Amino acid sequence: MDILSTTIEIIGIIQSIYELCGVYRETDSTVRAIHLRLESVSTRIELFQEYFRHTQSSLTTARAKTLQRSLQQVQDLLQDLTTKLPPKSTVQAKLAWAGWGKRSAEGILADLKDWDEDVRGTIFALDMLSRVRGDQALYKRLFDTGERSLTAAWALSTRIHAPASADVLPPAILLSALTLFTPDDRRMLARLGPDLVYVEALYIERDGDEEQQKHAIARLAAVFHSPLLPAMHLLSCRGIAEDYDHDRAFVVYDLPSSFVPNPSPSPPPRPAPLPTLAHALEAQARIALEDRFRIALEITTAVLEMHAAGWVHKAIRSGTVLVHITAPTNPKATAHVSPAFLVGLEASRPQVAGSDRRPEMEPTWRRYHHPERQGGLDARVARFDLRHDMYSLGAVLVELGYRKTLGDIFGGSAQALPQPGEAEENHKRLVGYARRLGDKMGSKYTDAALVCLLKSTEEGKRLDDLRLEFYEDVLRPLSEIVAGFKYRRRTGI
Repeated sequence: MDILSTTIEIIGIIQSIYELCGVYRETDSTVRAIHLRLESVSTRIELFQEYFRHTQSSLTTARAKTLQRSLQQVQDLLQDLTTKLPPKSTVQAKLAWAGWGKRSAEGILADLKDWDEDVRGTIFALDMLSRVRGDQALYKRLFDTGERSLTAAWALSTRIHAPASADVLPPAILLSALTLFTPDDRRMLARLGPDLVYVEALYIERDGDEEQQKHAIARLAAVFHSPLLPAMHLLSCRGIAEDYDHDRAFVVYDLPSSFVPNPSPSPPPRPAPLPTLAHALEAQARIALEDRFRIALEITTAVLEMHAAGWVHKAIRSGTVLVHITAPTNPKATAHVSPAFLVGLEASRPQVAGSDRRPEMEPTWRRYHHPERQGGLDARVARFDLRHDMYSLGAVLVELGYRKTLGDIFGGSAQALPQPGEAEENHKRLVGYARRLGDKMGSKYTDAALVCLLKSTEEGKRLDDLRLEFYEDVLRPLSEIVAGFKYRRRTGI
């Protein structure tokens, strides 16, 4: 059966389940939950249909296979669900439902929820949002089903691809009264009224193009202004505090309550280091294995979803992963670790924007970059795309596995300027470290790190193919690992 026919058949199954559930909706919480889940599933199937209508003439075999696999999975679940629902509304049927059908249906409901979460990666991997971005009715349906990550990426994509002067972009919100209390000049925590916020200082170069630079900062703030972004493990921008007398502007981001549950109402007695993954690794914080896998998945999710929206990061490293770690009172216990958020957007830009193609000049940071981006005798480097962010993610996965920053893993000091052959040597060493992750993080994780480092450096790789491999061979395995930890914690196995 072809993809479009499969989606039509699935929608038919959903309609039949609606009919079975209709008389129970007001009397049974499980059936009400099923009804809500079906609304979510049907909206995603509708998204699949729209995508297929736009791409059926150009859909590759690999993409069709990914799409069909996801559809087959949900079709099987829905068909199984039809056998677990009460066949009629008699008193006897309702009693039987309470006795035998309910627990089975609840299990399938959990599986459908897992499918909902997994299919999000499929949607990003197949670049569906770029095909259906203009369908506001479908966007609203997704939003109404409670899908925060997808709708955040969709809205982000719409803002990114809007004309720079478009009215859909909210104006930059000017802020004042920032109380800064970390020593990092460019990235810091601050107090804005009663709220703890994260701040990035962006500097203006005096090159005759100052107004365009100021406009770019305002556009960054407008594009990333959305309360839904934390679902993508990105922070929502509150606005800008201008300080152009000193050639800079502070871009202010809201911190979710899950990041620092109980922030201190006053600044610390002395400036505290920015709570990044790099700081945690350098401080040798006792991060549990499950938390390291979770952080890896959260960063990977942010990268895939940011690229699906049409944005490149350009500076992924452990120092641009914000994560708050609360030290345990017992020295032998592991720390409490917040959700991780990808920050450091000062160099980021839309995928389609122009690029000055400057190499990374910070010696230690250069090691995180794809060999094409490390520079050398030629001062200009390759134009940035998914391959380069994917490679940098691989470097962070290596850091999480070794519980050390790249600086500590490599040892010694890096040369101030790129040397002939340095990029190739850095790559060779990093791949070698990744190959030895198995005894620390297992084979799935090792393979995911290697895919980031090796697939991104293959000659002639199409970005569409790479995005699909990124999902299939990096995001999905990491999701399975994290799901395994959740299952064991839930069942006690």
